[in-house]
Parts: sequence; structure tokens; C-alpha cells
Amino acid sequence: MSTVTIPPTENALDNYYQKPFEDIIKELEVNIETGLSTEQANKSLEIYGPNELKKVKRSFFKVFLAPIINLLIIIYLVSAVFMLILGAAARTAPTFLILGANALVAIVQQFRAEKQMEALKKLSEATATVIRNGKEEVLSTNQIVKGDLIVLNQGDKVPADCRIVSSMNLSVDEASLTGESDPVKKNSTRDRIDRSELSLQEQKNMLFLGTYISAGQCKAIVVQIGSSTEIGKISVKLEESSTGDIPLRKKMNHIAIVLGIGVLILLISSVIFKFIYYSANGGLPEGLTVNQVLVNSIDLGMKVMPINLPVLTTIVLLTGVLAMAQKGVIVREISRTESLGRVSVVCSDKTGTLTKNEMTVEKIWTPTQEYSVSGYGYDVAGVIGTNEAEKIAVKNQDLESLILSGYLNNNCILKEEKVKTLRKNITRSNWSIIGLPTEAALKVVAKKYDPNVDMLIEDHQFIYEFNFDSAIKRMSKVFQKNNTMTLYCKGATEWILPLCTRIQIDGKVIDLTEDMHKTIMSNMNKYASEGYRILSITSRTLPSDTTYNMLEVEDARENFEKNLIYLGFVVILDPPRDDVFQAIEECKSASITPIMITGDNISTAKAIGKQLGIYQENINLAKEGIDIETLSDTDFLKTTVYGRVSPDHKQIIVSRYQAKNKIVSMSGDGVNDALALSMADCGLAMGIQGTEVAKEAADMIITDDSFSTIVTGIREGRGLFMKIRMIIYFFILVSVMEAIILFSSTLLFNDPEFQMWDYGQLNILYVTAHAFPSLGFTFSTISKDIMNEKPRDSAEIIGKKLFGLIFIQIILLGLGIVLAYYLTLNEKIGIDGINSIIGYNGSQIEVNPSIPKIKARTMALVVLFITESLIMPLQIRRINHSIIDSLKDIKFLREFSFYLLSIVILVIMIYSPGIQELIGSNIGTTINCNFMFLNFTDWLICLGLCLPALLGFEIIRYIARRKKIVF
Repeated sequence: MSTVTIPPTENALDNYYQKPFEDIIKELEVNIETGLSTEQANKSLEIYGPNELKKVKRSFFKVFLAPIINLLIIIYLVSAVFMLILGAAARTAPTFLILGANALVAIVQQFRAEKQMEALKKLSEATATVIRNGKEEVLSTNQIVKGDLIVLNQGDKVPADCRIVSSMNLSVDEASLTGESDPVKKNSTRDRIDRSELSLQEQKNMLFLGTYISAGQCKAIVVQIGSSTEIGKISVKLEESSTGDIPLRKKMNHIAIVLGIGVLILLISSVIFKFIYYSANGGLPEGLTVNQVLVNSIDLGMKVMPINLPVLTTIVLLTGVLAMAQKGVIVREISRTESLGRVSVVCSDKTGTLTKNEMTVEKIWTPTQEYSVSGYGYDVAGVIGTNEAEKIAVKNQDLESLILSGYLNNNCILKEEKVKTLRKNITRSNWSIIGLPTEAALKVVAKKYDPNVDMLIEDHQFIYEFNFDSAIKRMSKVFQKNNTMTLYCKGATEWILPLCTRIQIDGKVIDLTEDMHKTIMSNMNKYASEGYRILSITSRTLPSDTTYNMLEVEDARENFEKNLIYLGFVVILDPPRDDVFQAIEECKSASITPIMITGDNISTAKAIGKQLGIYQENINLAKEGIDIETLSDTDFLKTTVYGRVSPDHKQIIVSRYQAKNKIVSMSGDGVNDALALSMADCGLAMGIQGTEVAKEAADMIITDDSFSTIVTGIREGRGLFMKIRMIIYFFILVSVMEAIILFSSTLLFNDPEFQMWDYGQLNILYVTAHAFPSLGFTFSTISKDIMNEKPRDSAEIIGKKLFGLIFIQIILLGLGIVLAYYLTLNEKIGIDGINSIIGYNGSQIEVNPSIPKIKARTMALVVLFITESLIMPLQIRRINHSIIDSLKDIKFLREFSFYLLSIVILVIMIYSPGIQELIGSNIGTTINCNFMFLNFTDWLICLGLCLPALLGFEIIRYIARRKKIVF
């Protein structure tokens, strides 16, 4: 998660951390001792409303209908309506069925917006202790009003945005809102903070809705409720933001324009030609009506339009969703799956995504030795040693003194829980904590030093605690062993080292010299500059006459936290996830830019980015959130690390990349991530650490919170994109080619109603050669080197280069088909005895030796089936590679069998005419496809006529590869 910086509001007085305390009391008319009266509370409720997240009403059209309507659907719908008006209702039924199915899917998807709001409202479904009429009472949070005086203790959820009245050792867990992994210490003073543009964790006099009291207690005045709170602002923006368009829908619309215009031109030309012809020749032939002429033309136009393209695209997405779920990516928004495959920028929060969100001691420095600590996070597996590579454990008195001091002076509790991940159903130990992450790191390192560390301190009796104070940045505890009291103290080195007068070396306590002081600070600064957190640890044996009463007297802390013995310091870091380095390298090999977003200061962010491999000196830039808007485009694209980032900054990052036609993925787990997740082309929420708000706002959920799973999802998404691209390419190619052939064949002066293939043959073509290859694409395997290709960004699914390739392939495919037809029609390819068996009529085989048109249709259809069902699918499945590469990748049963199936069915239909009668009897109609038997020579001729499509296309692609042209 990342730290939030709130930008200036339109009215500076809305920043309650800046207001004088007296002005707030006066404005809200609240007594800081007795709170509001019932009458005042009712008045406040009337003025400001209840403390709940309000819904912004949107029109039914905007929410449910707008996402359904696209140009491809409109073309189908208009065509179907015209045919319905013309009396051809039976032909329109399949169209309306497909359109209805797609509409239903789209409407269901829109309910996700409602779920987002429900998740946000859950943050306020709690109770809180309120002082009204001078008495404490527990109320539902939606009954809290602006001006209420509330009481909060450790573990309580903050019910609204509040200004602190008084506090004691107060620290607040703001991780879900700000992304700060450590609880934030709050001030007990009522002073205003006279600064603008403060990050939330710097607003020390404020509390925010949805955060938790991790330690201490306080009284506070409610200054903002409901939609006016920081979380409320996010909820309003989510409600007001449109669901927007998705890249796939945009590309489908573009394709619809191209196909629609082309088909309309051909259709109108055909209709005009027919009526001109019939007008010049004395009117329509007997039995033919104007309606029939129009219906035939419109029906032909609809047939060459890929009406099953939306359904097949949905099938591809559904199969991809199932595959991704098995690999740890749960898809909530199916339409965004394709976007993940075209991602070129992955914006990722540092804490909890790139790192484990678990503070870890990586090194221990003592005056005599520096030690390395193996293992990451809260898992207690690991050792402390001088040789990290060999993992040789070391134990000595100096190290043990430091370890025990950090372990005793600690309030954190480690918890182990066995959990199962959805990814491969693996059971693993999930370590969690109750308390501060920094203290958890000291607990873990003690367990690494000695798993039975509790036995070492079982005779230590706790006496007293001096709580952590942010003003002096230290904490101490006093324990008694036998008759000796010892104070253990830890804190920031620059604050605690001046209190030390002695140092322990080789088990002996000696005076701390100036040179030793410089050595400590030098080593500490070295690690601090690398982004580590440094915590110094000390102890002191108290005088023998020390008693418990002496610890409770005024100024006891100053008297006891002095003359300390310096034991050393620990070097702490929130560690990267184990597999993040490889995942980042995979991103780079795929030309995907990983962007790290964090709430850390820029020096720390830069150091961590460098460690992860996201940031490189002299190549990348690291900038703070407030600089994002002022960065030039060049510097913006070079920036890979952002520190001190707010929700608004994250939205700017996403929008600026999108303005550069980049497809942006945003991962996150906090409330503050919700808007960016919603805006991104693909929002990814963490399944384990993620808040419900983040999950509901996201398009996908990463079940194991692993960055590597995001990369796996991108690979699967790329595979989906390529499948969708193949299907669309296939249908554009066959639709345009067949449209040109079929419509041009109607422009004959002797027979305007002529079609190259009759109705039965066309139906066989559409249910086989159109359907089976696309199903083969749907279930094809993902190319092994798909992650070595560059992202597609927001380029059209079928770009200009690919349209050019389609045009060439149309010529190559059409050439063989047209030659097969007209060479046979003109008897350049003769008819023999085998050819004379042309079909099945009743119960007798009909023999007719002189029908060249029927053989011409059969020959042309065979060439079409071979090229369209077998050759072309193998060529376009890896459009930038040779057909040989495709054959290496292919799996027979899963994919290749689909390509062969169309040809097998055609052969059966040609040589088993009885099949037509059998099919017809089952569907209640007569089918006669008028196929002619082909001999062996005919098949060789058909195969020869397929060579232009095969060899010509391979030569063109070979030249393109030599010139490094990518389609």
C-alpha cells in the first residue's frame, strides 16, 4: 500500500487539522467535557445528515444499457428488424437469440458497481462510544453526527473523521487508508498544524474513518461524516465515475464500422443492380417478389457478417477465466481479461505487493561484529550468522544481550495460522502479529537466534513500562531477575545514543568513547541511506535500592533512561517477496514497465526500487507524488518509482499513461487504492491482505498476493488477446472474401439471383468452416515465447499492417477459389463417370453427366474448405511466425482436430449423399446440397489451387520477418 497525501481542497477551511481548536468547538457548538445534547445532535443530523456513504443516482441507460450497445450489435439488430418487417421472421430468430445472450451477460456485469458501494459502506457498519448529555453511550456509527464527542480505546474502529481532543500513548493503524505499514503516533496537544498538502499520517491531530486504534486511548470531536470523510470522497468518486468503455469493446466497434460499411456498400450495390436489371427486362420473374429480393440480399449480407463473433469472443474469455483461476487470478470483470494481456505498464504498491508488508531484521550490528540474518517476513525460519551464504549460526554474549533486550522490551505477539491458497490448493504457514511490525521483527529475530528463547527469559519478571513516546522516539521496560532490576530501552539511534555512557564489547562493559560514537553513527547512516530502518538497543542495570514506587514518580523516565549501555542496532527492512525479482525480470523481457508506488520518502523508495531492479541510476527517475503533474512527458515515462503518493496522484499516473495509449494495470490492497483500481484498464486486488473495498473495485483478485501471479495473469491474458485477435482476423478475412465472391456473383446480367453456392451449401459452409477453426483458436495452447513479444498497448486488434496482410491473403485465397470455379464451369476441368454421381434425390442415386456448374461449385467449395479450415488457421495462429512454428506449438486433439473436422464433414457430405436425407428427416426439411463426387485428379487439382494461399502467404511473411515488420 502507499501513503496518502491529501491535495488542497477548494476551501482551505475544510482542512480541520489546520483549524484552531477553539474555532472547531465554536463552529460545532460542542462542549469538550459533556459533548452534544440530544437537541444539538438532532439539529446536526438535520443539517449534515447521517454518517453513511450516500449513493449517487445514475440513469438506468448509463448503468445497464450503454455498455450493451455497440455498432456490431446495432448492425445485426437493424438487419434483423428489416427482415422481420419484410416477413422473414424465421431467418431472424438466431440473430435475436445471440443478441439477447450477449445483452444478458453485459447487464449482469454492471452490478459490480453496486457491490463496490456495499463494500465501502461496510467500513461504517459498527458501533462507537459517544459522550452526549455528559454521559457515555454506545451508538451505531450511522447515528453519530458532526460535532459528537467520541471515546476510543485500543482496538476500536474510528467511526468518522475526527480532530483529537486528548490522548494517551495514542497510535493509529492507518494502513487500509494510507498504506503506511507502521501505526502512526498521534499528538495529545490541541495545536493546529499550519501547513497545507500534508499526507494523512502527518496530520497528527486527526483520526480518519475506517482506521483502527492500535494502542492508547483518546477523546475526539467528529468533524466530517459520511461522504465528506476521506473514505467518503473515494466513494463519491467511484459512484460518479462511469463504468467507461473497455479496449475490447472499442476495437469491436471499430471493426464493426469497417465490416458494416463494406457489407452495406456491397448489399446496396447488389439490390440496385437487381432492380435496374429487372426494370430493363420487363419486371420481376414469375414467383419472385420485391420482398424476396430484399430478404435474399439482406440475408446474404448478414451471412457474411460474423454474427457469432461476440459469442466466440465470450467463450475465449470464459476459457481464459477458468485457466487464470487455476493459476491464482480470480476474474471479477470478464471483459477486462483481454486488457490484462495487452498491459504495458504495471503500477504496483510496494507494501504488501512487491514486499511482504512484514518488517524483517536483515542485519545486526554490535560493537564487535556485524551479523546477517536469513529468512524474510514473520516466518521464524532462519539463522543469525557471520556467513550468510553458508548459514552458519552464531551465538555469543554480545549478540544474546541485544536479542534478549529487544525481545523483552516488546509488546508484540506472533501468531501462526495454517491457510490454504486457491493456487494449487497449497497449505502453508501464515504468520501474523498483534502489535507493531517493528516489534514483531525483534520477536522473529529472537526466535531465529533461539527457538526456545522463551525459556531464556522465563525467570524475568515484568515490573514497569515507559511507553513509546514519539517526541523522544524510544520505549523502555523494566524486568527483575532474582534481586536485580534491569531496564531495556530501544529507539531511534540519534535520540538514544546520547543517553548512552557505556558500551558492551566481548561481554564486558566499558566507557563509550567519542571514536566509538562516530563509528556507531557512521555505520548507522550507511544503512539508513540505503533505505533501511535502524533501531538501536540498550540496557541498564538499575541500582540495587530501586523499587516499583520509584518508577512511578514524576520525572522517573528521565532519571532511569540515562547512563545506558549501548548493545548495538538492528537493520530492518520490509522484505521483497521471494519471487518478485524473477517476476520483474519477466516483465522487462516482455517490454512491460513495472512502476513502484509507495508512501515512503523518496530516498527510501529509490533504494528499495534499486534493490528490486525497478530503478536504475542514470536510466530511470524517482519522483514524489506532488511532482507528477509537473513532469514533462519524457521524464514521466522515465519515472519508475514514486514516493509520497496520494489516491489523486495514483489516478493521475494511470490517466497520463492512458493518454499515451498505454494499457495500465494497477495492483493494490487498501481503501486508498479503490479509485485507481477502478480507473485502470485492469485493476488487481490482493486476495489475502486486500480490503473488501479494493477487492470490489478491482477487475481481478490475486489470491496469493504474489507479484509473480500478476505476471502469470499477464501471460494468460496475452494468450487470450492473441486468441481473440486470431478469431477476429479469421472472420474479417473469410467474411470479406466470401462477401466479395458472393455479391460479385450476383452481378450477372443473365441471372441476378445467381449465387456461387446455393442455400444448402452455404449453410454447410457456415456451420463447419466458419465454426470449427474458430473453436480451434479458442482451445489452442499459448505460444511458449509469448512473453518475449512487445505489448500491444492500445493499438487496434487489427491494425493497418494487419489489414494490409488481410487484403493480400484475400487475394491469395480468392484466387484459388475463383480459378477452381471458372475453370470447371468453362469445362477446362472435365467431368467423368465418377463426377456424374451428383447427389441424393429420394431413394435413387441421380446420374447426370453434363452439369459443369455443380462440379464447379463443389471444386470451389473444396478449395475454400482446405484453405479456410486448415491452411489459414495454421498460418494466422502465430501471425509473425512461419507455419512450421505453428505446427511445433500445436496439439492435435486439442486444436488441430478442429481444423480437420470441417474437411472431414465436407468429404462425408460429398460421398455420402444419404447423410443429407438423414439430417433433413430429423429437422423436418429437405436438404440437397448438390455436391458432385470428385475423383483423385480433382482432389490433386484442388490441392494445387491451394498453393497460392499457402506459399504466397509464407513468402510474404518471410520477407516481413527479414524487414522486422511486426503485425
